[in-house]
Amino acid sequence: MPVLIAADASTSMETVALVRDGEVLAERTTLRPRGAGTSILNVIDGLLVDSGLSLSAVDGFVCGLGPGSFTGLRIAVSTLKGLAFATGRPIYGVRTAVAFAHAHPGQSVLVAIDAKRGEIFVDGTGLAAPVCCRPTALAELLPERVSRIAFGDGARFHAAVLASTLPGLSVPEVRALHFPRAAFLTVGLDLTLPADVSRLEPEYARRSDAELNYPDGFRDGRAVPRQKLPKG
Repeated sequence: MPVLIAADASTSMETVALVRDGEVLAERTTLRPRGAGTSILNVIDGLLVDSGLSLSAVDGFVCGLGPGSFTGLRIAVSTLKGLAFATGRPIYGVRTAVAFAHAHPGQSVLVAIDAKRGEIFVDGTGLAAPVCCRPTALAELLPERVSRIAFGDGARFHAAVLASTLPGLSVPEVRALHFPRAAFLTVGLDLTLPADVSRLEPEYARRSDAELNYPDGFRDGRAVPRQKLPKG
């Protein structure tokens, strides 16, 4: 009976779960509007203590890959990669939209996460890969007019626009439904196909501000040779 630790910090809701053979042993979900992911290690320690387990009893780690918050994703994925490397246990990456789909089986699910600047990160039914776009542009990427249910803080914030441009789309009013649960990352997971810990990366769907503003790493856009310090 494998014991897995799963975590997702792609949204403002930081969620961590301890799961054994499909049974949730412990789970903690915390709203962190100023940035999720910063307390994942402490949460993992608390869940293990509450369950009477040690880190050596964990058989693998599962991380939500987003898309979503750059900072939250980096922290969560890096934390679990570090634990996987240190313990020699396998790690698995699962797109956050998959967790929402597992929470609502049998439905066509879209996940829209607020990307700020009037944009949303979108993933789910009808998309081959996550995208970042304005809510009004999503209809062009989803030509099929089928019934879908949308989750995520971006779906709630832009519910009126999405519903008017995507016939058949509905957005639940219950706020709690719009945050991922780490436990659902483990549903249907193929434990024989772990990720390469050195290559596993989040699904950012949009370049970071640093990449956009300083493509070569320098503020003025030009490579500046490093100055030599004077001797003495």
